[in-house]
Amino acid sequence: MLYCKTNRHEVSMPTFVHISDTHLGFNDFDKINYDGINQREADVYNAFANAVDSMLQLKPDFVLHTGDLFHRASPSNRAMIQGLQHIKRITKAGIPFIVIAGNHSTPKTVYTSPILQALQTIDGVYAVYNQKYECISMDGIHFHCLPHIHDDIAYNNEINALTPKTGINILLMHTSLGKEYLLDEYGERIFPEESYPLLKEFNYIALGHWHNFQILPQWGNACYCGSTERFSDREAGKLKGFVTVTIDTQTHIEFTSIPIRDWMRLDIKKCSTLSLEDIKKTIQKLSTAVNDGAIVSIYLHDINPHQSVAVSNVWIAQQFPQALVVLPRRIFQAQHGDSSSYREHVSIEEVFAAYCKTEIKDEKEREAVEALGKQYFLKYRELSFDIKE
Repeated sequence: MLYCKTNRHEVSMPTFVHISDTHLGFNDFDKINYDGINQREADVYNAFANAVDSMLQLKPDFVLHTGDLFHRASPSNRAMIQGLQHIKRITKAGIPFIVIAGNHSTPKTVYTSPILQALQTIDGVYAVYNQKYECISMDGIHFHCLPHIHDDIAYNNEINALTPKTGINILLMHTSLGKEYLLDEYGERIFPEESYPLLKEFNYIALGHWHNFQILPQWGNACYCGSTERFSDREAGKLKGFVTVTIDTQTHIEFTSIPIRDWMRLDIKKCSTLSLEDIKKTIQKLSTAVNDGAIVSIYLHDINPHQSVAVSNVWIAQQFPQALVVLPRRIFQAQHGDSSSYREHVSIEEVFAAYCKTEIKDEKEREAVEALGKQYFLKYRELSFDIKE
């Protein structure tokens, strides 16, 4: 995919790579591979390795990483080893590596040293992590680095310190450039609208935090390259990789995808209008299109409680033996006829009441059974609480 926008400066510039949100050290699903490593953690390392393989073939003049190199502010030894190993592959090829801190890799207290400080020991690495704006200049190219900053006032003050210089100006930020690029995470930042005019002074705006590739239409030269792996089903089916940028008389932004594990989202609509047999047949049919080793999110929309009980998570998972993991999601239609309101969970009392309504025709008998059931559920909760205490 190739995108172009006229560059008002009309000057030549080297070709560079923009990568972000590698989240080294991330793990999930309690699936262990043959090496004894969490499979999703290994997937994240493989994605970064694949990205570096592709970069080295392109031979860019420098690489920009716009935050969340590591998933945690205190990454594991294995995450550190993987990160250093592949960053050294870049710098040993004579390619400078410039990285800023994101919200995941920025310590929340002064008692924890910034992990990116360790990268300063590698020749050719320029790391910005001290929660303040820094400018790095090379051969007339100015890299304006704005890392993640926890404090609101300090964040706005550092934005005001941004000062474009004569030459080529590239802005690196780990932030949401508009509310539509929020991820509902702790400490994430929104770039203030009153500072939007400042963005016009930069030749390219390299953005991190949003995990899907996106060139922002308002500017054209502002880009989220996205993450190198998928971390939720909001990213299911999305290509992952990095972008290559060249600025001469035009700004060229080209996305390069890398091979990663499939994540598929499957949706079954209006379950309440289907029979249990139809729901099960639909699930079985959908399973035939799933690739080996894929992660599968399957959504059962507008499902009734008694249907939900009959289509268990165990049964659903058994229909996808080729998948790494199956994630059933149930969207329950709200009670009292409110068809516009949905929930992802219902109480055990509601499930039992729905079952009684279906199976017990006599109203008095049904009410008696429901009342008895509520007493048992209450006793079970009290017993569970006593055990925990």
